[in-house]
Amino acid sequence: MKLTMELIFQYLEMCRTEKRLDPKTIKAYRIDLRQFIEYTKDRGLEFVRSTLKAYVTYMNGIYQPRTVKRKIASIRALNTWLENEDLLTFSPFARLRIKVQEPVVLPRTVSLSVVETMLEAVYSRMVLKGGENKNEIRDVTVMELLFATGIRVSELCRLNTWDLDLRGGSVRIYGKGARERMIQITNPEVLSILKQYLQIWRPERGGKLFQNRNGGCLSEASVRRILRKYGKKIGIQTRITPHMFRHTLATLLLEAGVDTRYIQQLLGHSSIMTTQIYTHVAGAKQR
Repeated sequence: MKLTMELIFQYLEMCRTEKRLDPKTIKAYRIDLRQFIEYTKDRGLEFVRSTLKAYVTYMNGIYQPRTVKRKIASIRALNTWLENEDLLTFSPFARLRIKVQEPVVLPRTVSLSVVETMLEAVYSRMVLKGGENKNEIRDVTVMELLFATGIRVSELCRLNTWDLDLRGGSVRIYGKGARERMIQITNPEVLSILKQYLQIWRPERGGKLFQNRNGGCLSEASVRRILRKYGKKIGIQTRITPHMFRHTLATLLLEAGVDTRYIQQLLGHSSIMTTQIYTHVAGAKQR
């Protein structure tokens, strides 16, 4: 069969309405599938095994292995939908072995001392500014929550006030693929700063938890700027990102002997293979 953009739009709509996939995932699918259709259209090819093999060879020449694997996964997901809808009589992926060797890229982390120093820098500014420390309270709350939970920056910016339960000491997080997880917060300092933040910022009940100075939703770019700002204040030249906080927490937990399955649940990884990358980080640090 020949693939068309009309079929792709039907598939993406199903991903949005039925599977409720993350908008970023749907965007990646749209880009990957459009590129594949353009490749087949320009060469007059149909959706068959030989086309897939040729396309993989083509991609290996221009993309990194990780990108190639993602694009293959996008096409495979479309293939499954076509089969389920009886639009495909024979799967091009049947008995097709595609092996893309991906180098192990260790997650970038920061030391615990750097995280502590950054937090101290924000708390110090709060004391210096006295009652005029609204932004500092928000900044330190964001940083404390990032490190206490290992939450993704996109998940943090999506948090609503009703996702936070200070009495029970927990936060409900909606991750990739609409997967929900509950994380306990037992650190009294984190709970205390969350309480202060709610008292001072007073976000609308049922609205976004973190806000900017104009009352809008705090953006992912703003969170990254917050970390950059305080990284520079303590003299760190390396660019510190929210994901580095996440990686650092996971590595510290692993070094402390926490079970990998628990870390997987904490971080919201769909596969244990993703979590096990941190064993390489811990091993590298030991060496």
